[in-house]
Amino acid sequence: MIDHTALSQWGEFNRRKWGCRVEHVRLQAERSEARGEFLFFFNAVERFMLPPQNPYHPSLFLATPSQKPFRINKQWHEIAGLLMDRLQQIRGPAVVHLPPELDDVRPFLWRGLKAEVKYTYCVNVPYSLDLASKAIRNKIRKAEAAGYRTEKSVNMSHAYECLVETEKRQGFSHQLSAADLELARDLMGDHAFRCYICYSKDGEPVSVNISLLLQPASAIGWIAGTKTAHLSNGVVQQVQFHEFEDLAAAGVRRFDFAGANLASVSEAKAEWGGELLPYYVIRKPGLKDVLRAGRDWLQFSSRVKP
Repeated sequence: MIDHTALSQWGEFNRRKWGCRVEHVRLQAERSEARGEFLFFFNAVERFMLPPQNPYHPSLFLATPSQKPFRINKQWHEIAGLLMDRLQQIRGPAVVHLPPELDDVRPFLWRGLKAEVKYTYCVNVPYSLDLASKAIRNKIRKAEAAGYRTEKSVNMSHAYECLVETEKRQGFSHQLSAADLELARDLMGDHAFRCYICYSKDGEPVSVNISLLLQPASAIGWIAGTKTAHLSNGVVQQVQFHEFEDLAAAGVRRFDFAGANLASVSEAKAEWGGELLPYYVIRKPGLKDVLRAGRDWLQFSSRVKP
């Protein structure tokens, strides 16, 4: 079951940080105990949105206990239908990023919505290092030999140091400050907001992973960063492996790397030996989308020889 406290507090963080309105959508079919829960976000002019640094719209489908797939399938289709009814009430286009566990998007296609497939890697926890590539294992040993250590941390200033260096090196911004990290941690608590920092033997923070537990048994990789001078020393791999061990101790059963759609990113995540899973972006077209589709069809038709 989803952690309602973590879910609502994550919504509150997004409201404060990005200035959006948050709607906690609760759906339940008639004569059924199956339900769905979703977080929707709206900008200042009430347009549907997904705030930065959110890989998915936080979503839950909770079926009734059953070993019969047809019953679970029917219940999901009922919830998906209610979800589409809610989307139809939203003014303008709406784009919903579903997490990988909601992988049956046929009800949306049957109602005329569009679906785009994307990918992420997930690993089961507890994690066996035997699943990782030889390169990963060698880098972890290299970091240990050099005296690096990783720990679960509450020091957001140290975390921010590592994020900033990654931003400078890669030419982008997380759009997050140290104060933002403190706000997220304060709202969600140290169980749902999990920060792991790798330190050099001299005590310098050199690499960070921050993950979110919006569901008790599943963690999502949120943000990460590493100082350039330590990048080749195995610190990234040490942080990740330490995180897997700590998450297992906390009762987590799955870790989602939250995206594998860029070639360079996918290659690094694939080396952990996780399962490549699709996730879907559902699009409810607005008037502009309909007009654009009509224009494209007319242009195509005019080029087709009779």
